[in-house]
Amino acid sequence: QQSEAFGGLFASIAVAILLVYLMMVLAFNSLITPFVILFTLPLATIGAFPALLITGRPIGISALIGFLMLIGIVVTNAIVLLDLVERLRREQGYTVHDALVEGGRTRVRPILMTAIATILALMPLAAGFNSGSIIAAELGTVVIGGLFSSTFLTLLVIPVLYSLVDGAKVRLSRRPSDAAPTE
Repeated sequence: QQSEAFGGLFASIAVAILLVYLMMVLAFNSLITPFVILFTLPLATIGAFPALLITGRPIGISALIGFLMLIGIVVTNAIVLLDLVERLRREQGYTVHDALVEGGRTRVRPILMTAIATILALMPLAAGFNSGSIIAAELGTVVIGGLFSSTFLTLLVIPVLYSLVDGAKVRLSRRPSDAAPTE
């Protein structure tokens, strides 16, 4: 039963990632920006697995449900940041660098406030004070660890990745015109 449940949850996680990506493609009218945003998911595992290890909690069904929840939670930080960056570039003509700096400066406070509020709200669940909440403690631990690492790393890694991907797009868009024969 447990292996069936794990298989079902892994399938749910894959479907959730696909649905989140498709929703972002529709929202951003781009295939690349949502792909950059999905890089927040590995950033969440950087904190979730050590949080389980430090607390001595196993990777059980409720921990996997926590990972499933993280898919929706952690992408919001990158969405909030990159949505502003895209708007600054499109509507106000900012360069990529200037849009990333302004976007980071403008969005860092709301991103940190929502992440810290969520982490603090989950602390009692993760603490597992009574025996009935031991299972839920795994879920809370995964979400707290994942949200902690992804929040701080999103503010650092996602702008760098966005800048690199944008630079590659610019280089690729110039390449066909460079290959045109000259007279």
